Amino acid sequence: MTIDVLIADDSQYLRKSIADILKEHDLINIVDYAKDGIEAINLVKKHGPDVLVLDLVMPKKNGLDAFKEIMEFHPTPTVILSAISPKNLDSSIQALLMGAFDYIIKPGGIGAKDLPRFREELLAKVLLASQSQIKRIFKKDEDILSKGRSLRQEMVDRIFDFGQYLNRLEPIQEIEQKQDYDSFEIIKVKAILKEEIEPKKAKELSSEKIDKRAINSSETLKRKQIKVPPKSKVQTTTAAGQIKKKKSLHVPDLTPIKGVFLNSNIIVMGASVGGPRTITTILKEIPRNFNAPILIVQHLSSHFTDAFADNLNIECDLKIEVAQNSEIIQPGKVYIAPGDMHMEISMDNRNPIIKIYKGTPVNYCMPSIDVLFYSAAKLYRDRAMGILLTGMGSDGVEGLGAIKKVGGQTIAEAEETSILYAMPKFAAEKGFANFVLPNFKISEKVLEFIKK
Repeated sequence: MTIDVLIADDSQYLRKSIADILKEHDLINIVDYAKDGIEAINLVKKHGPDVLVLDLVMPKKNGLDAFKEIMEFHPTPTVILSAISPKNLDSSIQALLMGAFDYIIKPGGIGAKDLPRFREELLAKVLLASQSQIKRIFKKDEDILSKGRSLRQEMVDRIFDFGQYLNRLEPIQEIEQKQDYDSFEIIKVKAILKEEIEPKKAKELSSEKIDKRAINSSETLKRKQIKVPPKSKVQTTTAAGQIKKKKSLHVPDLTPIKGVFLNSNIIVMGASVGGPRTITTILKEIPRNFNAPILIVQHLSSHFTDAFADNLNIECDLKIEVAQNSEIIQPGKVYIAPGDMHMEISMDNRNPIIKIYKGTPVNYCMPSIDVLFYSAAKLYRDRAMGILLTGMGSDGVEGLGAIKKVGGQTIAEAEETSILYAMPKFAAEKGFANFVLPNFKISEKVLEFIKK
């Protein structure tokens, strides 16, 4: 089995350099090259690649417009490759880019000091994108996916009205001062590929070759210095040790807390790859008078968190915001975990509050779904519902089990609508899910739970 990749970039030099990086992996096959958006569309139709690496700013038709057309007529797992940092984009563009599989910022120039990090990130994310079920899901019949409305059309109508914005942009060669998020993202992706791919797919992808080519060995990681920001509690030795040893766990005491005043049930959700679309699908079906708080951890760079919340506010009737530390949890509101920080439920003066903090990545993730789920189990007990959605890895699996253990209700997304079916799959296999449902049926169970 090979992974067919199409590269679209207006620079011939960059096309060749990116191809040289990807061809280091035995399973990756470069099927063709596109120098502008129109060529990218035509070559996707011609080759039907497993993964598209797409530059954002190109002549004739920019990458954003090309991406819109590709996802509308020939859905393809797409890794956006750009010299533009997401923080320099309009929030509507950020919302659109969340429809892509992933986003990578070009180094200051191929051959620059950032190339080793870029090389690792590109290889790892292309391999992970090849595991996506985007093609299968987007080609489902309309009535299966969204109650008579195709997921493809819903995606187009919702976020693809902003393509002209890129016509006013010039590439910004910017690599931020040591992107700590990217360092841990690389660790997480490599660890997931090495440890969490289901056995059948691991065999198909020749996991031994993945280990040798795309994933540095433990010895290599020990020799490599991984930088973290001064304020972070994460130490370099911890980051490297996550690959060498078992992934970090978060197992708090679940002993009930007495004297907590709870004025409603609570819903906690967790998602990774494919989550923004899935979460929108669920929340759109929940009315504004919904009498419970919803707390969400979505694995997402801090660059995109505000845009994610803004887009949800446009699409849904609920009050949605990025969570703030020490905020009192109120029924009828949706709280999104900020990027690069954990979110959990704590207590102040007998009232449940939100606690936001920097900490050690759990399951290679920060924010971690497990951190939120465990805290919901501890405080809300049988008044909590946990929902684990699409994503690769195992974050949230044990936390979902904790909610079920204390009497709460649990849901895992079904394979038929999961972009990446790993997190919910592991939870279902362990018996941690009371219900395994496609995403368009989850809101019904949420409303039933609240009425109880």
